[in-house]
Amino acid sequence: MEIKRTVSIYFSPTDGTRRVVRAVSQGLNAPDSLELDRTSFESRWTGAQLRDGDVAVIGVPVYYGRVPRIMAEFFRYIEAGGVPAVLVAVYGNRAYEDALLELRDESRKHGFLPVAAGAFIGRHSFTDRLGGGRPDGDDLSAAGALGRDAAALLAERDAAALTLDVPGNFPYTPAADLPVAPSTDTGKCGGCMACQKSCPVQAINPLDVSETDGWRCLLCAKCIQSCPNGARYIGVPPLLEKIAVMEAMFSAPKQPEVFLAH
Repeated sequence: MEIKRTVSIYFSPTDGTRRVVRAVSQGLNAPDSLELDRTSFESRWTGAQLRDGDVAVIGVPVYYGRVPRIMAEFFRYIEAGGVPAVLVAVYGNRAYEDALLELRDESRKHGFLPVAAGAFIGRHSFTDRLGGGRPDGDDLSAAGALGRDAAALLAERDAAALTLDVPGNFPYTPAADLPVAPSTDTGKCGGCMACQKSCPVQAINPLDVSETDGWRCLLCAKCIQSCPNGARYIGVPPLLEKIAVMEAMFSAPKQPEVFLAH
């Protein structure tokens, strides 16, 4: 296959996934490129029609060992047409569990042909002690190598004849069952609405930003990152307890894992 264009499709509230996806896309070394950033709520109402010669790079962060709960919206209005895809899952140095498997299954369901995949480390949404400073230069080099390996594979083999095996179990890991969300320090809040406007799932009440729907919230930390006054923070005791346990158990740096179809 001659790769004519890379199509980067990603959800990246805190930027780590976007950086890895771009590195993979650069490794594919196509003469043309297209980016479909699906992070904002509004972006998931637009789409694109992919064509012969395209290779997609599809990336999402991992939450509780699963892909984000927006997959129907993520792929909405994107007509894949059976193009090959390289899959990327970015996790906070704990575990990616079933995320790559779920992303493979979802991408197939929406018309893509997965031919390669990688699990990469990014800063955890809740704490710098897990994946702080990641993805780093070595991670991005590994992502670029994944893109080059996928391009070499597609130069020799028909994507429709390939089978991609990735770790994971089905049924998938149960989703989080606690309706938790970041809190707001009303004394610091300046009422700028940056948190509400940036929320990828519109979980924050536009009439009262101190109110967040814990069932809708992904705990992606986009609102924390977006607040210019530091008014948004993780303050729910059960979640703080989980963070402390994770920091104690998973601080040793992990390395990327990559997989090629056969």
